[in-house]
Amino acid sequence: MKRGCSCFVCVLLCLALPATARGSEADQDELGLEDELAFLEDAGTIETAARHSQDIGMSPSAVTVITREDIEASGADNLADLLRLVPGMDVATTSPFFASVVSRLYMNTENQLYLVLIDGREANNEIMGVTHFEVQPIFLDDIERIEVIRGPGSALYGTGALAGVINVFTRAVPDKTSTRVHMAGGEPGAVSGGGRVATRIGPWGFSAGGGYDFCSGYADVHSKGKKVWKARALVERPLFGDDKIMLDANFSEGSGLTNSALGNLDYTIAMRSLRLAYQANKLRGHLYWNEAQVSGGVGRGLEMAGIELATFKHLSAIADTLDGEAQWTLPDLWEPLLLMVGGRVRTSWMRSDDFLDGETYSDPSSPRYHRMGIDAWELRAGAFLHAEFSPVDWLTVTAGSRLDYNTVTGVFVSPRLAAVFKPAEGHYLRLGAARSFRKPTFQEYGAHVAAEFPPSSPIQGADQTSFQEFMSRVLGNNELGNENLTSVEAGYHGEILDGRLSLEAEVYYNRHTNLIEFASHIIPTPQGLPDLNESTFNFAHVGRDLDIWGTELSVRYAPLKGLLLQASWSHHEVLHEDKNPKNLVGAGGRFKTAFGLLGSLYAFVRSEYWDRDVENPESILEPLGSRHMENSAVLLGRLGYRFTVGDFSDGGAQMEAGFKLYLPVSLSAPYFSYYPRGGGVTPDGDYYGGERMSRRLLAYLQGSF
Repeated sequence: MKRGCSCFVCVLLCLALPATARGSEADQDELGLEDELAFLEDAGTIETAARHSQDIGMSPSAVTVITREDIEASGADNLADLLRLVPGMDVATTSPFFASVVSRLYMNTENQLYLVLIDGREANNEIMGVTHFEVQPIFLDDIERIEVIRGPGSALYGTGALAGVINVFTRAVPDKTSTRVHMAGGEPGAVSGGGRVATRIGPWGFSAGGGYDFCSGYADVHSKGKKVWKARALVERPLFGDDKIMLDANFSEGSGLTNSALGNLDYTIAMRSLRLAYQANKLRGHLYWNEAQVSGGVGRGLEMAGIELATFKHLSAIADTLDGEAQWTLPDLWEPLLLMVGGRVRTSWMRSDDFLDGETYSDPSSPRYHRMGIDAWELRAGAFLHAEFSPVDWLTVTAGSRLDYNTVTGVFVSPRLAAVFKPAEGHYLRLGAARSFRKPTFQEYGAHVAAEFPPSSPIQGADQTSFQEFMSRVLGNNELGNENLTSVEAGYHGEILDGRLSLEAEVYYNRHTNLIEFASHIIPTPQGLPDLNESTFNFAHVGRDLDIWGTELSVRYAPLKGLLLQASWSHHEVLHEDKNPKNLVGAGGRFKTAFGLLGSLYAFVRSEYWDRDVENPESILEPLGSRHMENSAVLLGRLGYRFTVGDFSDGGAQMEAGFKLYLPVSLSAPYFSYYPRGGGVTPDGDYYGGERMSRRLLAYLQGSF
């Protein structure tokens, strides 16, 4: 994170040893064996908050930077766990295959509230709206840094940036030919490995890599928790001065158990993308194509009063997306004023033979009456204006707005206004207000799952057709509008002791309106079956608006070279609700020594709360339940050793070996496992609400040649 984190106090004596270099500078750049071991790398420049480079203190939004050093020293083995380093970020890992993140809003495990970008490419799945962190075509080793905007981001990024933006920047092609490999194995039944080769031929840079990641289920080591294949290729070339053109191709495929509105979904997702990007000082843009194929089945059936009425049909769907975006920083007309404009057009095509079209299936006048299958097209377009005015050195005012249109919900305007004051060197005060939105995903507005009927079902004959018409009104809801967020915030960022101590304080108030949630309203008949004309269970605006306020405090301190300490506390109140953990605490740090030993240890604590939306394991047609979630914590740690084999500049290798630990901690037995959200196991052994997380211990080896 910006200005880093920390580590074990017990190694302070080791760190006092002289920080002398081991080998040449060329020996040290690949695995980050810096001479100074300070970890205070230049994380002070960010790009996401204003879409151009600026000092982190001048950001118009609350921002956290996870640097390359943080990634290397953390105990995280996936992107979601790495985001635990962000103050106030609530990470819920409902299975080895799926994790969700949220901050400053109500608890949501469907992972739709942050816009996730990887080198500008939107990573949110077009069909479900979620981000599958485990299936993204990158490993942690591919990431240069991550910038997390905590707060509304629609003024620059449009729909999806309701809670903020997670912007992942991958590593550029190095100046010399290099090969990197990594492998890991351990519990629970985990094995992974991958590598990357990069070289330059004249002005051209080439990079290609990939790998495999497998993990057993937490509760059953003989079951599959996740299985993922990834591959990525990158070509880049400088054009004129700092101008650069890049082409990257990505492929990934993963399978496992994930949580959805219909319950736990055992499914496979395959993603392919091709992206062309241009970057210059004043002008940048991209054009990319992305395809996502999803297939899977819902574990729970459609039962009521102990009677199995039907089961969900196995699902398969494909979504193709074409996205183009450009932004231009206008020439300097007046030195105190910066102006930027940009636009984006995005079209998506979704199709499936297994879904029902909610508009045509039950319409006798339609040529697709009582025919399965969907063929949906969606268009999104947006344009923004961003302005920064700095009349004096100690004041910058940021103002801007974005106009978005989509064929699902129409027009939305997202304004933002912020002022940053610099009363003294290294100290910044920020006031801001913004509005953001999230349009409903295809799953929420257009997906209707077909039913299949077992021989024992009491629904037979013409009633099956009526039930299928009922299913065409289930899950998706084409009357949905946007979720809206209006936010006011104030923040402080300070750096003292020559930058060795970094302090941040945030306070915010959010008004969250037009919430979209899954609502079940099953009206039984006298025979105990659902009234197919009156019953619904679909996504809907639940008729409640939320008032949310909170505070976030964080401190990072580097008392010695190679040692950083971190602590954060966030308090989060959803007024008149008790379904969110009110307090999140993080503390720990990381270290690196001159002789190659490095490590980290962090504790992330979540306070108790009530999960009011626990799915009923009997059936989706049964009422939702509630479960009290006790105080819990996650320990995340790493201990490794870096060394050089031979002369790296002449065919040698830089290596690192060690261990990574993920340990959930609960206050009730069993003490070292817990449910991140309300859930359990049925008498038949089926999970609902996600799996009970347990210990992960991995041994790893990585190297650069």
